[in-house]
Amino acid sequence: MAITSPQPTETATTIKTPTAKQGGRTHKVVIIQRQPIPGSQVGPDDKVGIGISFGMTAKGDVFITGMAPNGPAKSSGHIRRGDQLVAVDGTEISTWDVKDIVDLIVGAQGSFVRLEIATLPEDQFSPSPPPK
Repeated sequence: MAITSPQPTETATTIKTPTAKQGGRTHKVVIIQRQPIPGSQVGPDDKVGIGISFGMTAKGDVFITGMAPNGPAKSSGHIRRGDQLVAVDGTEISTWDVKDIVDLIVGAQGSFVRLEIATLPEDQFSPSPPPK
């Protein structure tokens, strides 16, 4: 299987990987361009992320808990709240410290980050409403 990098004009792409199901979840790879969140104040040399928040289970599994409304992750359409974040740039992150995971995700503006995501099929996905 050939994997190609996204062109500089793309902000996200999904690479089809052989379907691997674990616990009803399907794994996929998503590449997202790091961009400032619209309205944020960042300098040209500041590191930026992709506009996701995440939480950890007691076992150390990492799940997407939210996304900035106009951020790169949400705009990509490839990630949703409730997805499990399995790896960042090829590094498995289960049981990692939150700060270390953030350090893997953020980078230079315009650079790309490769995420391995485990997601439930649409018919099994029922996100809880956002907290008030």
